[in-house]
Amino acid sequence: MKLKFRNPQSTIRNQEGIALVMVLWVMAILSVVVLEFSFAMRTEVNITQNYKEELQLYGMAQGGVHRAIAELIYKHDPKVQQLRKTLTIEEIPPDKKEWVTDGRSYFLPFGQGACEIKVMSEAGKVNINLVSESMLRKIITLLGLEGEMRDIVVDSILDWKDPDDFYRVNGAENSYYQSLKESYYCKNAYFDSIEELLLVRGVSPALFYGGKVGKKEEAGEKMDQVGLKDIFSIYSPGVQIDINSAAPVVLRVALGIPMDISQKVVKAREEKTFDHQLDLLQRVPELKPFFEGDPEKQNFILYGRTIMTPYYTIESKANSKEGESVRGLKVIVKIDIKEKEGYKIIQWVDKPM
Repeated sequence: MKLKFRNPQSTIRNQEGIALVMVLWVMAILSVVVLEFSFAMRTEVNITQNYKEELQLYGMAQGGVHRAIAELIYKHDPKVQQLRKTLTIEEIPPDKKEWVTDGRSYFLPFGQGACEIKVMSEAGKVNINLVSESMLRKIITLLGLEGEMRDIVVDSILDWKDPDDFYRVNGAENSYYQSLKESYYCKNAYFDSIEELLLVRGVSPALFYGGKVGKKEEAGEKMDQVGLKDIFSIYSPGVQIDINSAAPVVLRVALGIPMDISQKVVKAREEKTFDHQLDLLQRVPELKPFFEGDPEKQNFILYGRTIMTPYYTIESKANSKEGESVRGLKVIVKIDIKEKEGYKIIQWVDKPM
């Protein structure tokens, strides 16, 4: 019987091969762990960076709101107004001029980006609680609704805010709202916020926020971006709108004035506010055809500063330097010297955009 002896060199080679395989497996596992760790760290860094940028943008938007509030406090300060009256337009530096509250843009620079601020006087909008049926019908028509669709919206708005349970021809009361999948009751009282319109039968998000709601389009002027929120308010002081603070779109929709003539009204009032109807028609004679024979439209306008509403809507939109990130705020504020800070926040809405 012959004995077989293993070659020592072969045994060593086998052991080296096993060790090599084990090393390769360990390296593969470590590679996976390192990659996973790197991916997790990269994700954490991105989250932290995004969170930091979000906070910066929110702070910028807040800064825009508070800058606007400061300007509005100056606007209501008799001493500041008296001082401004003693100076000519040329003597007032551009950054010291009184902000116009008709929705135009003002820009506030920051190290991380810039903020666009718009201020709208609620006196320049139509009071949804006080508007007449005929004026409401005209406005809804100019927004693009006609026929039965228009009548449903108008009658339902009137049914929502009246105190009774009687239906108008195309309106809606409790029986309609209770039949909905997510039911609720008809208000039968004045609107407490303009967003409440979204609960009314026939008022779609497109009609409220601005979007294609009908086929109406005049002289190539598209009204797609105009909604009920741009026209109506619950803080207007009366049934009239202030011609000196109404945004061009309000003049266009509420009074049926073409956009080019609305822009002339805005340009004329920048030089001097309108004191009465004769003053308006003398300085913007293109308006005469739109006022003649329409007493309701003539009586729908408030002139001068006899009634300065303390309510304003502020929209502040912050943009990063790269322009990729945006953060917005919408605030309704009441300027009141009786308040400790001189103002009171009525509504604060975050708009991530």
